[in-house]
Amino acid sequence: MLVRQLRRIILIDLGKVLLHPSFGGLPQWAVVSDTFPVGCAFDESIVHHKYFKENADYSNPAYSTKYGVYSEGCRLNNVAKENKTTLPYAALFIIRYHSFYSLHRLEAYKNLMNEEDVENLK
Repeated sequence: MLVRQLRRIILIDLGKVLLHPSFGGLPQWAVVSDTFPVGCAFDESIVHHKYFKENADYSNPAYSTKYGVYSEGCRLNNVAKENKTTLPYAALFIIRYHSFYSLHRLEAYKNLMNEEDVENLK
């Protein structure tokens, strides 16, 4: 069990080496392992939020407001469109949003949730 958890942690965080100049020197916003919606303003609760100023979407008027291209209560599923999986929505919610720390730790982006999202977050 511990080995499986360690493998998961290593795989999730492996991409962070891409920040280092020796491995490409990519900008933070391109390699962060947090989950967050695109198409609306980046919340200050996102890890290393200050680096998102380097992202072109940061100052794009279409994406830089609280709702951006979305509407209040639009449902998180509409923010992260479903593919053709047969998994139930609750399972997809867990997979998609397990690293959405801004939401489940700090309650950012709750304005995009509907009632089913609120139940799944529990």
